[in-house]
Amino acid sequence: MLRSKIAISTKHYYSCELSKKLPIRTTVLAVNGPEGLGFTEALDKKQETLDEYVKLLKNSDQIIDVTVTHKTATMYWNKVKHKLDYPSIHDSILESGSMTILPIIIENGIQYHNILSPSAESFRTLLLYLQERFTDVNIRALSSKPIETLQDFLTDKQYETLMLAHRKGYYEIPRKCSLEEIGEELGVKRVACQERIRRAEQRIIDYYVKDSLFSDYGFQ
Repeated sequence: MLRSKIAISTKHYYSCELSKKLPIRTTVLAVNGPEGLGFTEALDKKQETLDEYVKLLKNSDQIIDVTVTHKTATMYWNKVKHKLDYPSIHDSILESGSMTILPIIIENGIQYHNILSPSAESFRTLLLYLQERFTDVNIRALSSKPIETLQDFLTDKQYETLMLAHRKGYYEIPRKCSLEEIGEELGVKRVACQERIRRAEQRIIDYYVKDSLFSDYGFQ
C-alpha cells in the first residue's frame, strides 16, 4: 500500500478558480457523489469574503445547489452540489482504484489530497488519470508505509521517552532539561535514555525522509 500527498490544480474548475480569486480556504469533510460538505474560512477574516464566495458559487454553471448550514464571522459551513461535464478530481482518484483520505484542503487554486493506493500499479494509474485530466499535478510526499501516528512505528518505551523529552523542553533552543533529568523521571540511566531517543529519532527520520523519497517513484 502507498500513501501520497498530491497537489492538484486545473483550469475552469470552480473550487480551484474561486480559491485563486478570493482569500479563502475550504476544508471538505464528506463527499457523497456530486455533493460535498465542509467549511470555508476567510483568510482575511472578513465576512464579506465569505458572502462573495457563496454568491460566486451560486452563479457558477458548475453548481446545482449551495446551502450554508452554519455561520461565524470568519467561517461558513456549507453543502455544495456540483455538476461537471467530466469526472471530478475526487471521482478520478476513485476511478483509478485509489481513495482520498478526507479532509480535502482547497486553497490558492490547489486541491490537496492525501491518497491511499493499494499497489504501485494503482498509483501509476492514479497519476496517469490525474495528469491526463487536470492542468497541474504535483506529488508532495510518497510513502510505502501509510501509518498515522508515532505509536505505529516506535516501541512503547521509545514513544514514552520521546514524549517526555518534548514535554520537558529537551528539543527547545536552548534545551530546558538534560538526558539525566529525563532518565531520572523514567527510572533509567542516562545511556539508556539517550539510546531510546536516538533510536526513536532514527526511525522517524527513516520514515519521513528516506522512505518519502522512494527512489524517484520506482517503487523498489
